[in-house]
Amino acid sequence: MKSFTFLVHNIYHMGGTTKSISNLANILSEKGHRVKIISVFKASTQPYFKLNKDIEIIPIIEYAKTPQGLINILFNRIHKYTPFLKPKIINKNEPGLNQFSSYVENKIIKKLQQIDTDIVVGTRASYNLLIAQYVEEHIIKIGMEHMYLNAHPKSYQQDIIKGYENLNIVTTLTKDDQQDYKKQLKNPHIIVVSNILNEPKYDIPKKNVIVAAGRFDYEKGFDLLIESINLIQEDMRKYDYVLELYGDGQEKETYINLINKFNVGDIIKLRPTTNELSKVLASSKITAVPSRVEGFGLVILEAMYQQNIVIGYQGCYGPEFLIEHNVNGYLIPSNDIIKFSNRIIEVIEHYDSIEIQSVINESEIRTKQFDKNEIYSKFLNDIEGLFEQ
Repeated sequence: MKSFTFLVHNIYHMGGTTKSISNLANILSEKGHRVKIISVFKASTQPYFKLNKDIEIIPIIEYAKTPQGLINILFNRIHKYTPFLKPKIINKNEPGLNQFSSYVENKIIKKLQQIDTDIVVGTRASYNLLIAQYVEEHIIKIGMEHMYLNAHPKSYQQDIIKGYENLNIVTTLTKDDQQDYKKQLKNPHIIVVSNILNEPKYDIPKKNVIVAAGRFDYEKGFDLLIESINLIQEDMRKYDYVLELYGDGQEKETYINLINKFNVGDIIKLRPTTNELSKVLASSKITAVPSRVEGFGLVILEAMYQQNIVIGYQGCYGPEFLIEHNVNGYLIPSNDIIKFSNRIIEVIEHYDSIEIQSVINESEIRTKQFDKNEIYSKFLNDIEGLFEQ
């Protein structure tokens, strides 16, 4: 039975990628595989999502008040205030480049060269490139794409295509992205590994609540959602609806300023991140996914499973993969805040109609394709089939 090592950014931090990797690692461990998770950064004492007790977690950089933690803090300060530890190896297009230094890079590479499992799995583009370059030849190297190829800057795409030729397998979240990679890559096998839905079903009375959740950054488009709600604020009050926006991140102050500017603090509530999002979704009626870029959108599946109406934008592989317009949800032309707001009101006004209830039923059916055992079996069969050829 093959053993796995995952290289992740921060298993201790909330995020869709963190959740999807946690789910995949758990099912592999449950099935008897030896699983390790190398977490480049450690931000808390416990992983954000529950992991199987047999999974070994190996943090590289933790900023705790321990001897090693204090050394890490020292090098972080040197990097922050001087140019002496500027990163030299991590790709310059890495979105979190400011978190890295040559000190961090060297520690990552050392860990990669010590991997003793059959398979190593990278979970973001810059890590996939490191795996392709530094992991021993006999180990199966898998690079997971948790966005999609065309979502990366052009210069990053060029580096990705060049570097990924040294991987054995590249996984994508959707068939469209799989085809994009197949057009560019010659050597690695390209397979689809969708995110796992592994949540309990809650029977909770529905409230007049719209939910949105995710990182507070530009890609997630929550500024667009706030602008949409502004356009229908009187209707929101008329029907006694509120938007609850869960998350945290660099755009939080922007959202607060927009809420104040539009005087919608009574109908838009910013909430902290939660690892019980399914309970929140179970008590709401609508989930808004206003992403500008979305590789999959696990929250879409979770919302469908909890019988929410999901509204998202076209032009993102994830929402377009999961949502069939007018069948199991609604897709709005990219960044069209007027049409987005109009659709919200249409759903609110006709929530009890046969049409809306049919959409809810169809969305729940869609979620059955993402059962953990189905995803596991396909993933293992794809890997074993490739190396039996």
